[in-house]
Amino acid sequence: MSAPAQLKQIPLTEASDNPRKIPQAIFIDNTEAWVEKYGGDELIANMNELYQKYKFMENQLIRGRESLRVKTPDIKKTLEMVRMLKDKHEKEESLQTNFLISDNVWAKATIPNQTGRVGLWLGANVMVEYSYEEALALLERNLSNAEIRIKSTEEDLNFLKDQITTTEVNIARCYNQTVANNQKTKQAEVAK
Repeated sequence: MSAPAQLKQIPLTEASDNPRKIPQAIFIDNTEAWVEKYGGDELIANMNELYQKYKFMENQLIRGRESLRVKTPDIKKTLEMVRMLKDKHEKEESLQTNFLISDNVWAKATIPNQTGRVGLWLGANVMVEYSYEEALALLERNLSNAEIRIKSTEEDLNFLKDQITTTEVNIARCYNQTVANNQKTKQAEVAK
């Protein structure tokens, strides 16, 4: 058995007004004409390829959304902690805390809070020291960006679900039309 031939490009999508330029699936009204023009098997193969592309995009967006949903609470907690440190600094209070030395061993500490600076982990084992104002601005911007990206990802997922449904319906209708055409052909051959 040889490798599958390159699929002929069939215009199954059109440009959309989606901000991420995700193509919009065309709903096939006249399946009989499309199956006749492009051939049933080739048309279904192209639609399956389009369907797989949409499913891949959907999975990528779902992973990205979940990643953002995991990061958002961490950003909020960090933002809350920096605000508390800033408040303590403005009141010229030291900070009383417990910290983990090893498993189940904690120590109490009094931390002077006079520098007006805080270290934030940026990732990849990188920590940067910021003033409280800079840290708050950075964290608020990161939180806002994460919430905006979650919202746009949700919109993209809703758009993709519509495209997936349209493609599934097209596949089913074209498959049924192909089967009906094959039955007509067989009946015509039997009649001869």
